[in-house]
Amino acid sequence: MKPFFLKLSDKRCPVRVDPLERVEEETALIVGNFDGFHLGHRYLVRTLKRRAKERGLRTMVVTFCPHPLKVLAPRLFLCELSNAEEKIELLEREGIDYLCFIRFDREFSQMSAKEFLEEVIHRRLSCRYLLVGYDWRFGYRREGEIELAREMGERLRFEVELARPFKIDEHIVSSTLVRRLLSEGRLDEAQTYLGRRYWIRRKVVKGDGRGSKLGFPTANLKDTEDLCLKEGVYAVLVDDSLPAVANFGYRPTFDGKRKVLEVHIPNFSADLRGKKIKVEFLKFLREEKKFSSLEELKEQIEKDIHSALAVSSSLS
Repeated sequence: MKPFFLKLSDKRCPVRVDPLERVEEETALIVGNFDGFHLGHRYLVRTLKRRAKERGLRTMVVTFCPHPLKVLAPRLFLCELSNAEEKIELLEREGIDYLCFIRFDREFSQMSAKEFLEEVIHRRLSCRYLLVGYDWRFGYRREGEIELAREMGERLRFEVELARPFKIDEHIVSSTLVRRLLSEGRLDEAQTYLGRRYWIRRKVVKGDGRGSKLGFPTANLKDTEDLCLKEGVYAVLVDDSLPAVANFGYRPTFDGKRKVLEVHIPNFSADLRGKKIKVEFLKFLREEKKFSSLEELKEQIEKDIHSALAVSSSLS
């Protein structure tokens, strides 16, 4: 898979991929946020791959960074399932030829639906087949819809197909549904719609050192304030093999001001700072709580570690 940044803006997409002005090969493509890459997304991508093979086209997924809501309505932006690098990792497993990131900024948001189809989809990305989701809207103020895409497709010589919604037990699988389940601590149900356990891969940064002073050193992960997780303690797996316990939230015992994800790996002493680690969420253990003393907190951490290790053992 070739991930690239389509140069539509002077600002760079916050993911380290090469810029590209235009794709020369004719493509079959789909456009969306693909947040979390759940089973509904997988259904769309696999449909795209079949259609591309039938037509002799290259496959392409087109997505945006940052998430459009961060630009258009930051107060409405609640949380995000996956960052750009995690999307790359998830989509690489699907055998896509191209992954295109478009920098979403105010300037791009004002592009009309017709201009987006003609300039970006047709001319820059060489589209000959466009697969759209059942709820797809595009262009300035979301003015674009399926009929406009079909009209433009007839004029510009690309085919447009509307995909049916993907359902499990009569529930339409969507990122909104997965976000809600995770934010309620319902990891098993979220896994049903993701088709996998929820995980992130983030960089370990220097923390305030409180965990080490308590005897439970933690790896503090960067850019985790906007995770779609219920605040509290989790049993997790680090880098696919290390059972651990994680806390996501404000750390009320220490009057924290912003949400942080910190992970304690029992019987582990290597320095992880500066490295990216994968954290896979196994089970929600308990909600955050403000403790009356450090001794009470330490006793609870011991219990959390025991509970987390028991969860990991039961899954192995």
